Amino acid sequence: MTKEKKKSKNIRELREENEGEEIICILEINENLRRIKNNQALTRPLRTLNNNCEFIKRYNLMFEDERQKEYNKKPEVKQRVKEYNKKYNQRPEVKARQKEYNKKPEVKQRKKKYNKKPEVKQKLKEYRKEYYQKPEVKARQKEYSKKYDQRPEVKARQKEYQQRPEIKARQKEYNQRPEIKARQKEYKKRPEVKQRVKEYYQNNRKEILKKMKEDYNARKFKTKKK
Repeated sequence: MTKEKKKSKNIRELREENEGEEIICILEINENLRRIKNNQALTRPLRTLNNNCEFIKRYNLMFEDERQKEYNKKPEVKQRVKEYNKKYNQRPEVKARQKEYNKKPEVKQRKKKYNKKPEVKQKLKEYRKEYYQKPEVKARQKEYSKKYDQRPEVKARQKEYQQRPEIKARQKEYNQRPEIKARQKEYKKRPEVKQRVKEYYQNNRKEILKKMKEDYNARKFKTKKK
């Protein structure tokens, strides 16, 4: 005897035992709810089931959940939930809790394992590509880079990097390429670039002359030394 037949037999037996009484067992109530959902015949008349408080309670809960799911699919509801979650996640106490949670070794391990899945990698790649193409994200990145490059420690690191012999050699080799020369020449001909260069020299005339003088003296000293 299959599980379903056995279950149906139990309901039938219990129904016969409870004949003439208002009591309906939970097993039969759940079976009738399942049958309503699947559009099947009920074990009792619907008017009898409607007189049972437990059946009404479970019926309302079941369809309330279905209605809630349908409600949550609406675009305006999704947008409202998204805005609320964004504000909620910006709270200092929520950030602190999230930070503490993410530090747990088991959480790190779980995330690492999840992110290694091919379908997750592909999804992240597509999301990042789409995200970084947004105008507001591009503007935010540009603004951040501008502020970041003005930091004294960043300037010092960049200066030190540019002074390395291998970097100088690589840059020199790159600038000697015909296509790069042509591109730079074309770029310098643009009116907005000419204007920008002109303004730069006008605003930084003293510093430029000082630098030129230092370079000249350095070259002169090297020539005398030879």
